[in-house]
Amino acid sequence: MREIENIFVESIEGFLNEMVPRLGFQRNPIYRGQASEGWTLLPTLFREEVAKTQFKSWAELEGALLLSLKQKGRGEVGYEPTTELEWMSVAEHYGLPTRFSTWSENALVALYFATAPNCDDDGVVWRILPGDADLVITHDYEQIPERPRVYLPQRSTPAMLNQKTCYLSHPLPSEDATPESFEEFFELGTDRLHLSKIVIPAAEKEFIRRRLAVMGFDSRTLFPGLHGLCGQIREEIYSHTDSFEWVFPND
Repeated sequence: MREIENIFVESIEGFLNEMVPRLGFQRNPIYRGQASEGWTLLPTLFREEVAKTQFKSWAELEGALLLSLKQKGRGEVGYEPTTELEWMSVAEHYGLPTRFSTWSENALVALYFATAPNCDDDGVVWRILPGDADLVITHDYEQIPERPRVYLPQRSTPAMLNQKTCYLSHPLPSEDATPESFEEFFELGTDRLHLSKIVIPAAEKEFIRRRLAVMGFDSRTLFPGLHGLCGQIREEIYSHTDSFEWVFPND
């Protein structure tokens, strides 16, 4: 059984040491930030409950969700997706449950999400190092893969571009079986990839997040538009320090 590499960092500097350069053609490390270390690596679809729906399997549930999106949302997408992978990318981006989990090719973007406020748990940045180029789905691949693969969306929104979004496709469980987390798949699998869990202590999350903002990784940048601006303003009311009061003379 393979083991997940566990890494603990307490600062931006420590995290920067864990940022890995491109390993080769189609072999770019990808990262996913989660505000709680206790959350497993599951796609949004696997957080639903098939048994409480009219569908008999995960495949049926997924197919029904995508069909409804195609029927009701085609005019609002802005272009015509040509493959199921493209439709799944659109669905995941706009909040419809899919077998995709959202990742980034930028480690600092993942760190931003790992340090999200209003969560007192340790944060975590997951890192996948690809051993082979075939981990990435080519754009002419129109079939949904049966093993974990990385999909780079062909069409991007400003938010997706700024976040360097990519998706990890998770294999569907058979029938209504309990979904397998990506951690479980990795430990028992044989694919040439390496999985690391970079833990961010809860006590350091706020300070790291403020430093990320100074570096340009904030809500306004990652979520262009009023949604991101309002998120940034909301965080700014908590952003203050007296650490540099010594710079200013007393009146």
